[in-house]
Amino acid sequence: MLTEALREKINGREVLAAVFCTFRFDPGFFEREILPALFDLQLHQDPQIRRLQIEEALRPLSGRVAVYYDPGAIVTGDGTACLDVRRIPVRPRTGYFHPKNAFILVRDPSTQERSLVVLTGSANLTQAGWWENVECAHLEEIAESGRSRTAPEIQGFLRHVRTMAKNFDTQAALDDIHGVLRAVQPIVHRTASGRMHPHFLFNGRRGAQSLVDQLDAVAGQWLRHADLEVLSPYLDDADASVPLETLIDRFRPRKWRVLLPEEDGLARCRPELYAWVRERGGEWGRLPKAVLARGGKQAAGAAHRTVHAKVYRFFTKDWEITLVGSFNLTSPAHSGSGNVESGLLSEIAVDRRPQFWLEAIEEPPPFAQPVSEDDGVDQGYVPLLARYEWASGRAEVLWDGAGDSPLIQMYDRGVHLFDVGHLERADWTALTADDAAILRERLRETSFLSAVAGDQQGIVLVHETGMAHRPSILLDLSPADILRYWSMLTAEQRNACIAEHGEALRGPGEGLPAEHPPDTIFDRFAGIFHGFASLGRAVRDALDEERGEEARFRMFGAKYDSLPVLVEQMASETAGDPLDRYVMVLCARQLADLICRRFPAFWASDPAGVSRLEEALSVRAVLREQLIARNDAEMAEFLDWYEPRFLGEAAVVTA
Repeated sequence: MLTEALREKINGREVLAAVFCTFRFDPGFFEREILPALFDLQLHQDPQIRRLQIEEALRPLSGRVAVYYDPGAIVTGDGTACLDVRRIPVRPRTGYFHPKNAFILVRDPSTQERSLVVLTGSANLTQAGWWENVECAHLEEIAESGRSRTAPEIQGFLRHVRTMAKNFDTQAALDDIHGVLRAVQPIVHRTASGRMHPHFLFNGRRGAQSLVDQLDAVAGQWLRHADLEVLSPYLDDADASVPLETLIDRFRPRKWRVLLPEEDGLARCRPELYAWVRERGGEWGRLPKAVLARGGKQAAGAAHRTVHAKVYRFFTKDWEITLVGSFNLTSPAHSGSGNVESGLLSEIAVDRRPQFWLEAIEEPPPFAQPVSEDDGVDQGYVPLLARYEWASGRAEVLWDGAGDSPLIQMYDRGVHLFDVGHLERADWTALTADDAAILRERLRETSFLSAVAGDQQGIVLVHETGMAHRPSILLDLSPADILRYWSMLTAEQRNACIAEHGEALRGPGEGLPAEHPPDTIFDRFAGIFHGFASLGRAVRDALDEERGEEARFRMFGAKYDSLPVLVEQMASETAGDPLDRYVMVLCARQLADLICRRFPAFWASDPAGVSRLEEALSVRAVLREQLIARNDAEMAEFLDWYEPRFLGEAAVVTA
């Protein structure tokens, strides 16, 4: 439901940047099942082929999709994370990084109007959050040319996120979103025509107001003496709830009801807390079975879905004001400087008198040990950050704990990789060339590493940049396949080609259909020239429209359709006739010279990519000698005449 709601809100528009915030983070699930909501594509049902299609769709967004997550709450899932997503760990000074948000910058291709789609909810970027639990979310859209009350509030939240992620200096997605929010005209009034504007609330800053104080400041005049309903899957492990008591004392609800956290028929709170709520005049409740049923039907004996939604509902017979977000009914969530939390407070249009969602519980249930959302967090956490830059091959680590680090041992699935010596706090330190090479090889399979530092052991998710130079998921397109791929005119055609090729690779004992040799010299060489002309046009268009990263993928990258990948295949006898290979290398040389002349700043921006391409192009001399050796002596003289004219080095052709 969350994916479909987000897709519907984007409505086929072009996505320019995306920022996600989450507590628990499963990178593999995020790449396979959540990222597709950003693109208007028909994706293959096979997860690996789907991931390959998304890899292609992400190219125009290189560096502009980012996930900010709490590093103590990583979910390894299927053990993969390989797409061009900036994975940025955030650990506040106190508490946890606990918000659940998506900020999607979109552009309408017909009007060029930009807007920000904002999702504020309770779901982590995990399978449980997006597929299994009972969750809640609020979606709104902020137009760049419009007016908004929440725009400046979201700006404040994102500035705070940037401050907490100060160890990572490049945050392009946040920059793009800030640029749009700055252009939005702010609404300064809390209400209009007696109706409350939506408000984006967050805490976790030093000196910030508590949640109750924020609610009171925005809507206290309405919230007092209304009915109150609280859905929170986690409560304090205490005999009385301080956050709930503060809410009751401040707003004096006429009637109030609280969700009873349950698991396997057992109440996950203290019996004393259960009794305290009843003594204060409140009621406990649970959601109807129809809401909790898996798959929409409640079979006998079937397990209920876990309620993970966090909702605070204030309502009378005439109106309803609801807070939806990440705020549990716990002291760290309600304290202004505890966890980092976020929520959207809005007035809901009502066409009939609002009723309690929760069904009141009359008989006390059996009790079990209370649980917290952060149970298990930090038990497998080492405050070590790691990043790898694919273009330069540079790998760095940073110790984010108190004081200097102990000796750190790095592992991958139980295999020892290398050791990291003592690190000074908050200082990026380069790994040795040998250790960086080991890390590079491991990153082709997984972005997860295990770190052991003294008596601490945990998972480290490597932050990867320069993804144009990361080897693709798919590496075995033939030269003919690459040329054909370059020649395709639309994203839909390329998407279908990837799916077809992926199916052929993954089918048992299957391969690509055999290529039939062209019948005429025109067919043979026209396809080569057409493919390179299409590539050149795509690169020039990308650079003219300031889409430098997309051009980098094509000219210098390590993907299945990048120019160096094709040229490197020309050294192999299996790549075809030497004459065909020679002409392809000449076409590649011609294109490289053209881009170098027309876009010198772009050419100079990627020395590693240029070096790889130039090294690959040196095969031209070998192919030239092969052509001379298999022909007569006049071939050398002909090539001396032909090459400069092909490459545009001669201005005059002698009759």
